[in-house]
Amino acid sequence: MILLACIVPAMLALAGFAYARIAPDRRAVPMQWSLSGNVNWSAPRALAFASIPMLAIALMAVLAVTGAGHARDIGIVGMLLFACQAMHIGLVSRWSKRKRG
Repeated sequence: MILLACIVPAMLALAGFAYARIAPDRRAVPMQWSLSGNVNWSAPRALAFASIPMLAIALMAVLAVTGAGHARDIGIVGMLLFACQAMHIGLVSRWSKRKRG
């Protein structure tokens, strides 16, 4: 349970950092890229950076409330989603730097 208490605040802090620092001059940022590296679709910055933490909170809450997962399983889900969030932020940062030239 301690892991769960750390994952959500860490994800929210990372989302806030990304919103404040990454691509501040853009209204929307990529959410998905093709295998060739082209952007498939974008979302408004706030939604883009908050979507994975919102998904994590919802998914971990469902697992906890329904009893479908033990604390360890819920922690693993949280860590996987944290890794996805970090990867997404890294990709958006790289995309933003490339756009600026």
